[in-house]
Amino acid sequence: MWQQKLSKTNQNSLKPSYSEGLPDMARSILDNPKSSRKLVVDRNEKDGFITKYWQRKVKKSYESIIPSGTPSERQIWLNSSEDILGFLDKLESPDTDFSSIEYVCIPGTISDIYDIVDFLSNLKNKLPDHAKLIYSNYNWKLEYLFKLSALIGFSKKGPWGNFYRDDDLDCFLEMSGWENVQRINRYILPFEVGIIGKIIDLVAKLPFFRNFSLNTIFIARKKNEFVNKEHSVTVLVPCRNEEGNIEAIIKRMPEFGKSLEILFINDKDTDNTEEQILRCQKEYSHKNIRLIHGPGKGKCEAVWEGMKYATGDICMILDADISVIPEDLPQFYYALNSRRADFLHGTRMVYPQEGDAMRPANLLGNIFFSILFSYILNQRITDTLCGTKVFWRRDWHVFEEMKNILKNIDMWGDYNLIFGAARFGLKIGELPVRYFQRLEGLTKVTKRIKNGLTLLRIAWYAFWEIKFLG
Repeated sequence: MWQQKLSKTNQNSLKPSYSEGLPDMARSILDNPKSSRKLVVDRNEKDGFITKYWQRKVKKSYESIIPSGTPSERQIWLNSSEDILGFLDKLESPDTDFSSIEYVCIPGTISDIYDIVDFLSNLKNKLPDHAKLIYSNYNWKLEYLFKLSALIGFSKKGPWGNFYRDDDLDCFLEMSGWENVQRINRYILPFEVGIIGKIIDLVAKLPFFRNFSLNTIFIARKKNEFVNKEHSVTVLVPCRNEEGNIEAIIKRMPEFGKSLEILFINDKDTDNTEEQILRCQKEYSHKNIRLIHGPGKGKCEAVWEGMKYATGDICMILDADISVIPEDLPQFYYALNSRRADFLHGTRMVYPQEGDAMRPANLLGNIFFSILFSYILNQRITDTLCGTKVFWRRDWHVFEEMKNILKNIDMWGDYNLIFGAARFGLKIGELPVRYFQRLEGLTKVTKRIKNGLTLLRIAWYAFWEIKFLG
């Protein structure tokens, strides 16, 4: 669809030589010197010895970032100078519809584009807010190695654009309304050499050896701007034996968003939870209260069952113990709706907690796993165990895929969400919440040693899938 033949104008735009050196003194002072420059570096020279191996590795990396169920018509791949030039024409055309595009992928280096800020600005104006840009940048520290490789025929010959630092790219994106969500250092070797090569490439993920990675792959999103469009909301409340909390949740739930549904997932209770929900449906008929039944296998499967019935654009998970209060949910709504992040989770480790809301063993475990998960995710995470999670329903397929990657061992579901967001390039945000003691019912957090071992197992899978293989 996107790989169409270039127009004659595009073909002619490849002809001028690419030069960032001394200005052409023959040009008129009345002319815009940028107008005579080539828009993209021409890399139509013959492939080098390792070119096809390198391109295969990079494409494989990009494909691992895109969820497997994403239709090809929602992806744009700009694999060559001609592809980029053709795409620039489409950006300029008012008749081209980009509303269905989710990913724009540039497997080569973005430094081949002459005016990066102009390109990114036009791209931002055309793409939907949730679209992602995946691009790469060669390691500027290895500039002379790349040029030597081209000289001796290992890689493709041809003119080189500039070698930009990662901070330069952050600046380009900042000035054009984008932000980098993730940066991935993946390869030291440009070709496959069996198991030894895989081990060497794994080393590229370690702090010191990142300096020798051949390139960095970036995942970028459009920066948040003021949004005045309201969206519908579903609050999912997985519950089991929570009869004393049901009416309080409904009565205290504030109204926010375009519309609000409260979706209870009754996970095979042995008390009067279901009766309380049915009673409240009649007593609070002005509120959209729904009841479905979970499979009785814990919070994760209850939430997954609930998502089959959720209708809101924005979905929120609220634990039925009301230790995180319903009154705080509008803060999550406004943060997500204004695109402060693509995925939000609460943190109880910022504000002071009420009394014994969190037991000492839980507190120590939370601190330990926060440090571990911060390392895996390459960003500060202060609370991994807070049950309040908020996300766009359109991103649910990402979390379903992560559930399979983690071998379905997350009994709570929180880590399928956190690691799924990280694995597939969603911007993760933490929102501080007050944490209060449970007043009704009994805690479901028991068997702490067993749960701790399960968390370590989850962290191990995530470590490989996100830190190394991801």
